[in-house]
Amino acid sequence: MDEEREDFQPLLEFINASPFYRYMNMKVIKAGDGKSLLEMDTKPEMRNLYGILHGGAITTILDSACGIALGTLLAEGEITVTVDLRINFISNVTGGKLIGVGKVIHRGKQTGVTEAQVKNEKGEIIAVGMSTHLICSIEELRTAES
Repeated sequence: MDEEREDFQPLLEFINASPFYRYMNMKVIKAGDGKSLLEMDTKPEMRNLYGILHGGAITTILDSACGIALGTLLAEGEITVTVDLRINFISNVTGGKLIGVGKVIHRGKQTGVTEAQVKNEKGEIIAVGMSTHLICSIEELRTAES
């Protein structure tokens, strides 16, 4: 991702204002042309019973890096939701900053396939993964009743 497109700046501000992103200390740094770069400052509450970062926190930044990368290729009115996510945990980490790097592999009419890596501040790979996303409009999205 050489340059961030200026027209993505309002989208980045909107995403970074998300209550979930703020709760997870996660921020989109760059996004454009089917790629994304995110950072997450971990907090002690994200650790599991063994004192290492919970896989769910790592999965969160990986899934977001994938979705944001695909989101840069959507037309107005289109949304994307993850329908399949596969992740391989390579190394454990106890805290610090995580970096998520996402990339679109395929953008079809109704689906997209993406991949991402999660690294620590030293550039060591913590996890890798791929995901498949549904591309639709908000009106077409089926949700469970709460």
